[in-house]
Amino acid sequence: MTAYADRDERLFDEAVAWHRALDDDDADWDGYTEWLEADPRHRETFDAVALTDRIVDDHVGTLSTLVLPSEDWVDRPSRKPWLMGSIAAALALAVGVPMALRSAADVTYATADGETRHVALAGGIAIDLAPSSTLVAKAGDLNRLELASGEAYFAVVHDPARTLAIRAGDVAVSDIGTRFAMNVAPDAVLVSVADGRVAVTRGKAAPRTVSRGEQLLAGRTGVTVLPVATGSVASWRTGRLIYTDAPLGVVAADISRYAKAKVVVDPAIADRRFSGVLVVGDGSKLVPTLAGVMGIAYHVDSDSIRLSAAR
Repeated sequence: MTAYADRDERLFDEAVAWHRALDDDDADWDGYTEWLEADPRHRETFDAVALTDRIVDDHVGTLSTLVLPSEDWVDRPSRKPWLMGSIAAALALAVGVPMALRSAADVTYATADGETRHVALAGGIAIDLAPSSTLVAKAGDLNRLELASGEAYFAVVHDPARTLAIRAGDVAVSDIGTRFAMNVAPDAVLVSVADGRVAVTRGKAAPRTVSRGEQLLAGRTGVTVLPVATGSVASWRTGRLIYTDAPLGVVAADISRYAKAKVVVDPAIADRRFSGVLVVGDGSKLVPTLAGVMGIAYHVDSDSIRLSAAR
């Protein structure tokens, strides 16, 4: 039992050390990424440390009456030294204090069919939402976002003191400062990086680093990383849909946001991939163009369009 406790304390100490080291202008980001990827528990512990420190920063006044020993502690220029306490105390604070505070409501940013939206959040976070997209700030926390549907492009100013976390289904993206897009389809999540790099985690797997000019596809058959032209990331902002080896389901979900009808894919061709450029226009020619290029058929119903193999 002692061996496990010592290991947990050592892991916690490492997470605290990295959390403090990232405040430096010359922080070792390569070393930090290697440490994260070495063990899934590293990400969990680092997130607990970061969450606890953010709780302290956001609620110093309340905490001083709930758990803090003296006003001198609150007045210190830096409150991070308290994190050198035990992991049990840190996790108790991270879990227990929010229950003592009034819970905030989720904040939702959404777009309708054919509508785009630019959202500027505090801390240098700028977001462009594609049509029919929904982004949620969980409990009003602008650093803890969920892309519930559609696609979004994120431009984030580098801030070593903040880790922006964005979740889409079972995929989570952690960002320090970069430009990237996330795209949510029924069977896949696509993360494409135009500049900088992000850490992407699916489920309980170890995080994977996705850098400039790369896109990660988390689909039914697993996770793959492929090259992508940086100019094609979030290309919908320029009136084009540009794809590199994208699953047909992802393309169909994108077209649905412009064609004013739900585009569904026959399971028989669900594994086909598409690379090419589609011009959005008014959305009416997207399906015929895709079908012609890929040599597939489509059938229009009252409220949907079905893609299938050509007869």
